[in-house]
Amino acid sequence: MTDRYFETEDGQATIDKLLHGDDLASTGQYLMHVLFDKGKREKLFRQFLTYETNVDYDWFNLYYSQQMTRISKKHKSYYSPPELGKLAKQLVDVERTNGDTEATKRNLGATNYDVGAGTGQLTVTVWDGNRRKHSPFSYRPSMYFYVAEELKQEGKPSRSLPFLLFNYLIRGMDGVVIAGDSLTRSISQVYFIQQSQDDHLGFSSLNVMPRTPDVMEAFDVRTWIDKPVEHIEDKDMPRFIVNELTGTKQPEQADEQADKQLGIYKKRLNILRSMPKGSDGDTEYDGKLTESDKALVDFLDVLMPGFAQFEAEKNKERMDRHKRQHRGNN
Repeated sequence: MTDRYFETEDGQATIDKLLHGDDLASTGQYLMHVLFDKGKREKLFRQFLTYETNVDYDWFNLYYSQQMTRISKKHKSYYSPPELGKLAKQLVDVERTNGDTEATKRNLGATNYDVGAGTGQLTVTVWDGNRRKHSPFSYRPSMYFYVAEELKQEGKPSRSLPFLLFNYLIRGMDGVVIAGDSLTRSISQVYFIQQSQDDHLGFSSLNVMPRTPDVMEAFDVRTWIDKPVEHIEDKDMPRFIVNELTGTKQPEQADEQADKQLGIYKKRLNILRSMPKGSDGDTEYDGKLTESDKALVDFLDVLMPGFAQFEAEKNKERMDRHKRQHRGNN
């Protein structure tokens, strides 16, 4: 007898019902569509939570493995056991980092790096262990950053990717999911997921990273496959990151753990800087930078030498344009 609802027969039937699927292909296709609609997505999350509030296990692991077993019998293909997945991860790490298995993890500031993540069983297990190190009053999603990779072939849907993204989003996790080939680095999409309010009781937002040179370098993308997906839900930098950079921490953040998070925030800014901003600030622009702008410029100048000069020139250009517009209106 299990206390994990979604590993019972009733739970398996509930997954089928909520995801309107007759088979794994249709279920995954439906779920992927819903995930890109924030309203529908969070409604679906709440429906799932009416059946199960225990989030310390991967709800889809048994469902997915049973579905794959049926496919295996029909197409003579086989679902890889977890042990084989762990071995593949080790081989990929060595191939990509010349033997330094922690290099990629360090470069992205990742708490956990899961190659061949499937539906996310390993990542969910690590996430659950990490959050239990803290009390419900001190734990914040921003304390940890999870990176997962899952196979995505060009022109073909990934069966497991929708479930992996679901697992990140419903748990309010911060991290990245890379869909593509981990060995050849032919990547379909890079999904950036974060709980922008730093609230462990909230759901995460979903963003697809633009195909910029910075993104390619950060995630070791050698070639892009499939059409780019334009989807960004986080238009502004999270307030808690701005507070950290400017030294204006909220009272509940003023502790030793929050100080250690500064490195995590800076790593994440390396990703966030690639996202478009909501406004270019031309309207009624006074040429002055806010304190958060100054902090961001200073930090980006470390990452990209010359950025501060670039920003100054851009601000001067904006100011000149504003003055010309102002004279024209008069």
